Amino acid sequence: MYSFRRKIRAFYREHGRSLPFRQTRDPYRIAVAEIMLQQTQVERVVPRYDSWIARWPAWSALAEASSRQLLAAWSGLGYNRRALFLREMARVVIARHGGILPDDPAALIRLPGIGPYTSRAIPIFAYNKPFVAVDINIRRVLIHELQLPPSTTPRQLESVALQLLPRKQAREWHYALMDYSALALPRQLGTVRPLARQKAFDGSIRQIRGEIIRRLTTRRQLRTGTIARVLSRSAAEVERAVAGLEKDGLVVRKAKTVYLKE
Repeated sequence: MYSFRRKIRAFYREHGRSLPFRQTRDPYRIAVAEIMLQQTQVERVVPRYDSWIARWPAWSALAEASSRQLLAAWSGLGYNRRALFLREMARVVIARHGGILPDDPAALIRLPGIGPYTSRAIPIFAYNKPFVAVDINIRRVLIHELQLPPSTTPRQLESVALQLLPRKQAREWHYALMDYSALALPRQLGTVRPLARQKAFDGSIRQIRGEIIRRLTTRRQLRTGTIARVLSRSAAEVERAVAGLEKDGLVVRKAKTVYLKE
């Protein structure tokens, strides 16, 4: 255990990444970063994070943003519903918590857009709380470096992670594990099977959804036939994409015309 800690800490001291959301302890900025980082690579997040914070520096500013503004700022990150979750979160934090983000996972998980991992990651990075949050990167490190069975369950990994946790340095420890995974380990590890494989984006329904939202941030409406023609996709595929966006509360449709939901 102690040799593993020394190895990870030594690597982090020499190679730790300087990222903008690591230079703050502001719970609002940490929450924005964590929502952006869900299923999205750090390299894609950094420029969007910087511009987002410059435009909406606090919960109060974000709570007043329009859907069109938020989705335009989010365009390119994928899973656009996350942008609206952040605004919903801002409104709840102001209305129910006096503008102060809770540091308790049980309270955080009740906020829009926050799941089990994020409910612990935010207190770790904003408040240095002695919790563990095992994402795909930390999972890779623990299984590979500790030679754990690839079949090790998430619950078992959390137990291992808790035993390793330096309780007064939870923030830096999680940064160190993430950087070791990203910078020291090969992208593909034969000893670590992915929990799930993400489907290709190109040619997917997600790609159609993203293009619809991108176009609706610069115009009032879109015809479904136009979408199919411009993207060279079938009417059935466009219909699936629009139906999914409607279900997520991102668009409304009248006959064959789609509008951004405000």
